[in-house]
Amino acid sequence: MTQTPTTSQAKEEPSEDAPGAVMAPLIPEYSVDIRPLCQGMPFVLTDAAHPRLVLKSGSQFLVMDQAASIPNCNTLGYGYYRYDTRHLSQWELTLNGAPLSLLSASVNEGYTGSFLYTNPQTENIPQQKLTLQREIVIGEYVWERLLLQNFHNEDLELELRIKFGSDFADMFEVRGLNVSARGQRMLPVPGKDGRTLFLGYRGLDDVLIETVLEFFGVLPNEISSDGEALFKISLPIHQTRELQICISTRLDGKVQTPEVRKTGYAEARRNADERYRDWCNRSAVIKTSHELFDMTVERAYRDLYILRQPTPKGFGLSAGVPWYCALFGRDSAITAWQIMPFLPDLARECIEVLAAYQGEVTDEYRAERSGRILHELRLGELARTGQVPHSPYYGSIDSTQLWLYVFGQYIDWSGDLDFARKLWPAVKAALAWIDEATDERGYLAYKRESDKGLENQGWKDSGDSVMHTDGRLAPAPITLCEVQGYTYAAWIACSRVANMLGYGSVATKLKEQAQNLKERFQKDFWMESENYVALALDADGKQCCVISSNPGHCLFTGILDDKQANAVADRLMSSELQSGWGIRTLSRATVAYNPMSYHNGSIWPHDNSIIAEGMRKIGRIHDSHKIMLSLLEAAQFQPDFRLPELFCGFERTGSYKPIDYPVSCSPQAWAAGSIFQLLKTCVNFEADACNNLLRVVEPCLPEWMEKFTIQGLRIGSAVVGLGLSGQNGSSSCQILNKSGKVRVVIES
Repeated sequence: MTQTPTTSQAKEEPSEDAPGAVMAPLIPEYSVDIRPLCQGMPFVLTDAAHPRLVLKSGSQFLVMDQAASIPNCNTLGYGYYRYDTRHLSQWELTLNGAPLSLLSASVNEGYTGSFLYTNPQTENIPQQKLTLQREIVIGEYVWERLLLQNFHNEDLELELRIKFGSDFADMFEVRGLNVSARGQRMLPVPGKDGRTLFLGYRGLDDVLIETVLEFFGVLPNEISSDGEALFKISLPIHQTRELQICISTRLDGKVQTPEVRKTGYAEARRNADERYRDWCNRSAVIKTSHELFDMTVERAYRDLYILRQPTPKGFGLSAGVPWYCALFGRDSAITAWQIMPFLPDLARECIEVLAAYQGEVTDEYRAERSGRILHELRLGELARTGQVPHSPYYGSIDSTQLWLYVFGQYIDWSGDLDFARKLWPAVKAALAWIDEATDERGYLAYKRESDKGLENQGWKDSGDSVMHTDGRLAPAPITLCEVQGYTYAAWIACSRVANMLGYGSVATKLKEQAQNLKERFQKDFWMESENYVALALDADGKQCCVISSNPGHCLFTGILDDKQANAVADRLMSSELQSGWGIRTLSRATVAYNPMSYHNGSIWPHDNSIIAEGMRKIGRIHDSHKIMLSLLEAAQFQPDFRLPELFCGFERTGSYKPIDYPVSCSPQAWAAGSIFQLLKTCVNFEADACNNLLRVVEPCLPEWMEKFTIQGLRIGSAVVGLGLSGQNGSSSCQILNKSGKVRVVIES
């Protein structure tokens, strides 16, 4: 291991590519910071729309304001985070005592950002006489490179100050949870080498958490015990000066990163770009004749890449940045389903990691049961100390069925029966949980198991999302309509796999269970007066007769007969649910309707894409296309063509663009996955890799898309390229190339 440089060695300015390998510093002598955090202000999350700049890779992510800063004591969630801990709650820069003016900002790559500033008018420098280029990349570490350039007609003497601080808040605290006791926050400690700053916090579990900042290139003249680095820089005419900062995190003295040599920003950026290219090379390549749509697809690929989330048991997907940057069962399963033909490796990762965290014991506090798939995994202090039940928490009524369904989908596409056999014990355990959890009426219902669990455990999991027509909240146990549809689809999918594995009796049992559920469901959930499916049944078995988007999730499952399915589709596309930007979660005619609510009138891209796939399954391709166009037009108003988690459900006629939901996550996994699910509705794949068969059934492009090609589509070990074209309302599909053993059947 390379020896730590002495102070004199450290002040030698290294090349751009090689700041030098530095041994992880020893734990400094910390002193407890007895000053009240942010003048004793409680943790509050401001529930207001605010622009933010986001970067993420692996377990790390940055949430910055419009100036790419992290203001101290902010209530908007800005910070540098890792594993549910905010490692930096302040990251502010001044030049000669004044903040800089941002000229441009780019975070398009997702894991790297570029920000160009100039100087305002100050006492000794006229305005706009120099530039500061900041570049940040998140890889094994976070690297920042700062390039100062002088455009004045005389030499400049500059004082650059960068202030760092951390509250080491758990993500639940950032979101507004104020706990009765916190651990010990430490005073910042400047390193004896003159190039390092340590920030520390000892949690209630006696775990020491640290943020370590190391400076390279132009080194600070002073690092204060208040967390500020001061650089006194002489900058000749038209000359540049460069400094770099490397940020790492430690847990009990161990760096939370593989042992990677610190070679500088440029090498870190090259490595990050190469990793993304390698990942893309294992994915299908999608091209259309619609430039905006292609940009949305590219954005979705990048978002899914940066949302990959490491856990102690493997990689999964973060649900969304910033609030849900953790493994979620429902979100991972749905996203894996959405992306299945295009990103099969990512889908497999999701399936495997959810199986790894499958419930094993009975634990009321965490809602754990044997065979149950988790809802949410958190790794921060509050989860480690049991103050929240998320270590992991299992309070989801549908993660298990969705996991089973996507498992079946993956076997259809991969034909990997060895993988199916490997996971079959987990599949059996999940099926057993469904059997055990099914109530006397033959349905899956939920109620909160502990006072820190979720009251509602479907995808609409806010506390007010299940109600009667008069606005009264439904009493638990609650039986959601879409949950029964997911169960039906899961049983059918697992029956198919069971037959492939030679478990004929299991396959027969699952088919019988599915058929019995279908018959009960059509009787108990159908509202004759509304010609629609009830949102749910309450504790007394009474229908929650509100008109919601939830029944739209039943369309792809096959649990409804044709007449019922088409009646549901008609209502979903009517003006009471369809806003013009997409289908609302709740009818505008409902007492509880609020277009600004989280689940009671807002528009969710994933909700719409699932409904669109269901529309396609029942033969309503043009309705699928309408939904597809609405979401595409909504995406064009986002600065990066990124579909957000949700947006408000106001009428399209009332605004020229969708109205943002105040604290929507962006990027968000199943929003990114929506664009791929919508493409699937155009092609209408049916994969049977075990029999080396891919069927394309009545492919149909929307009128505004003339061509669509996909290369690198994997069916088992075979690879296929397909091209679709549309003209005058009709579409055709051709095989562009094919390798391996597969038969492609195109049915028009």
